Amino acid sequence: MPGQTNTLQVQDIPEPQAGVGEAVVRVLQAGLCGTDVEITAGLFGEAPPGCGYLVLGHENLGCVETAPAGAALSPGDLVVATVRRPCPEESCLPCRSGQNDMCLTGRYRERGIQALHGFMSARYCEDPGNLVRVPPHLRGVGVLVEPMTVAQKGLEQAFRIQQRLSWRPRQAVVLGAGPIGILAAAALRIRGLDVTVASREPQGSTRESLLREAGIAYASTATTTVEELPRRLGTIDIVFEATGATPLIAGAMSLLGPNGVCILAGVTEVGHRVPVDLGGWNRQMVLGNRLVFGVVNAGRRHFEAAVRDLEVAEERLPGWLRRLITRRLPAGDAARAVVREPGDIKTVLEFE
Repeated sequence: MPGQTNTLQVQDIPEPQAGVGEAVVRVLQAGLCGTDVEITAGLFGEAPPGCGYLVLGHENLGCVETAPAGAALSPGDLVVATVRRPCPEESCLPCRSGQNDMCLTGRYRERGIQALHGFMSARYCEDPGNLVRVPPHLRGVGVLVEPMTVAQKGLEQAFRIQQRLSWRPRQAVVLGAGPIGILAAAALRIRGLDVTVASREPQGSTRESLLREAGIAYASTATTTVEELPRRLGTIDIVFEATGATPLIAGAMSLLGPNGVCILAGVTEVGHRVPVDLGGWNRQMVLGNRLVFGVVNAGRRHFEAAVRDLEVAEERLPGWLRRLITRRLPAGDAARAVVREPGDIKTVLEFE
């Protein structure tokens, strides 16, 4: 039950009943992330109204069992479902325009997080408009679509905003070598940038090897401080912060070269204070025409873009994406899945 600790359970629940116009999807895989761990720890989460529990899971891959007449889906199609649903307020222009990921009111609902059951169950029902088709050859890695959407949204926004000037980014730094950081680095590399990932894992780690195979450089913060990176790399055009570590936020923004963009994708805890030379930071931002913005959740077009980039990555480096999934466990082992093990990158529950 959300808001309570140690209440994670594997139990039988009623089969979902499809409403008018809904598809029925059989779940194949569900990915675990820090959000699921925090919900099981009682830090946040909200059960659907009138229900005493919340089905977890927002990272998903499924197979269509039935689809309503006229839907652009057929039984047997592989699909990933988007996560956020619109708020009820008529005055919320983003939600009324299909941009639920940019909701103004905070009264949105999210699968497996807030007021809607997630995808860690045998089946779910969904409006086909919220389902994105995944090609069959991505069957083994389609569960990575949702975490990839964070990078897709951030990069889409960065390139749109930078239409304010003639801009040809060449150098990018990603802070954090978790799943989102690695996928963001891959997306940047696909776009032709030189990319360096900085993270706390030591040189020679499995993550470094994976990144270097994809043409992505690695810097361990155990031996190289974030502040040293501009001296080593030259002008940095894009910084993608994916750690959620408060002490790194100011450093992330200070890395930017002139006209650079910093994308903040890591969610930090409230109450952590660090000393910042605000005057120096402001001077740097103003005189360098630099930009910082935050990004969370994703819309349908970001899911579609994620599928395209995963296809490119799989074509360029067959099998590379599969190695990001370091643990695959039966769905009944959910309690084991939420406990991190050394070397974990992405843990996935297998439903069949």
